[in-house]
Amino acid sequence: MRLIAVKYVKPDPRNGKLIYRRRVPKALLASVGQTEFVKTLGRTTAEALIAYGPFHQKIEHMLALAKNGVTGLSPAEQRARLTAMLQGWNADPFSPGRDDNERTWREVKAERLIDRYQDPDTGEYHGVPDDVAATASALLSGVPQTPPEPTLTDAFKFYLQENAKTLPEQRKKQVQRFARAERHLIAAVGADKATSKLTREDARKWRDMRLAGGASPTTIQREKNDLSAVIGLAQSELDAGGVNPFSKLKLPKAKVSRQMEREALPPEVIQGVYAALRQKRPDLLPIWTLLDFTGARPSEISQLQAGEIVLGHPVPHIVIHERDDRTLKTSWSTRKVPLIGPALDAAKQAVRGVNDPTAPAFPRVYGEGGMDRLSAALNKRIRALTKDSRHVCYSLRHNMKDRLRAAEVFHDTQTAIMGHAFGRGEDAAYGGAVSLEQKRFALERSLNVHFFAP
Repeated sequence: MRLIAVKYVKPDPRNGKLIYRRRVPKALLASVGQTEFVKTLGRTTAEALIAYGPFHQKIEHMLALAKNGVTGLSPAEQRARLTAMLQGWNADPFSPGRDDNERTWREVKAERLIDRYQDPDTGEYHGVPDDVAATASALLSGVPQTPPEPTLTDAFKFYLQENAKTLPEQRKKQVQRFARAERHLIAAVGADKATSKLTREDARKWRDMRLAGGASPTTIQREKNDLSAVIGLAQSELDAGGVNPFSKLKLPKAKVSRQMEREALPPEVIQGVYAALRQKRPDLLPIWTLLDFTGARPSEISQLQAGEIVLGHPVPHIVIHERDDRTLKTSWSTRKVPLIGPALDAAKQAVRGVNDPTAPAFPRVYGEGGMDRLSAALNKRIRALTKDSRHVCYSLRHNMKDRLRAAEVFHDTQTAIMGHAFGRGEDAAYGGAVSLEQKRFALERSLNVHFFAP
């Protein structure tokens, strides 16, 4: 039987079925009441994968409740943890108990939890912690059968679950970005409000707070889009009521257009970076050359594998496409870009002696963190030559766009080289792809480089 690479899942040596087996941490033995969590998930991989998610989540809730209680959680998270606790004890989570026996042992457990807080003289309870009180209440009465309204923290958590980035590096940045947006919104409205209770006034408070804090109009616009997406998803998938207060929220205009946020590099800066890399970072020289002569994004070049540099073709080229370990900005980014002049020489240098087609073409900037290392290294050289913050390594794409326009290359050919969207409707749906030969000819005209076959 083929094993599945899922945590805590192993085949049962007695019958071959796939089981979930997990040891209970020592510190939690008393509260959980068992030494192991064990459950048969199924005979086949498909059966096991279906059963794994709900059971694993229930165990995670139980352990989180035993370790951290429910203090500081949203009502929905409290309900989930308490439900998991009662189910773990084979109790009905939505009533005081199915029969007299269950009701009796639940009352005993609840009494043990709160006895220490009872005044022996008056019989009254004092200073019962919130998480203890919530647990005792769930034992005595169960939890509400209807889920409570989702709050902001529920909405953000759900959004990140539903739209999780697959690559670890991208996922880390996604979580950090949405965590910042969540903190800013809760700070502005003053509480973890139910999403249905958000008002236009709350949205304006958030906007004004971000402006007063010095955030740029571009940053505020981007964060507003994230907030609108989170609230919108909660309304459509979590049955959150109300209206989306961020829809069509008026924001200040950016001081510069999106086009002006990045500016093409002056020729002397491009040549200066070539000189600096030859002197101190020759390993980055082929990357800079490919960026300069293909117009590709830095991430697209840094994550190239050897097999994606195709030299044995009548038109040598690089292949930019999605892989399990690499995503692209949009579906339009999938493309082939010809290699001409110095770019062809750089590509040959990158794969010289490499026999594995899946090997990274540029190992030092490949994989997690590679793009950040590459940007830092290249921008350091750029900043030594220009103090204009709009000049960065990504600016080379603007240089390529300017060259293509100056050479009066057809718009569709420009788009095919750059990996931009062709548009919508008929313009995007009709016609075949721009050929490698057409793209090569366009690059030769734009870069004033004549192609020689290898």
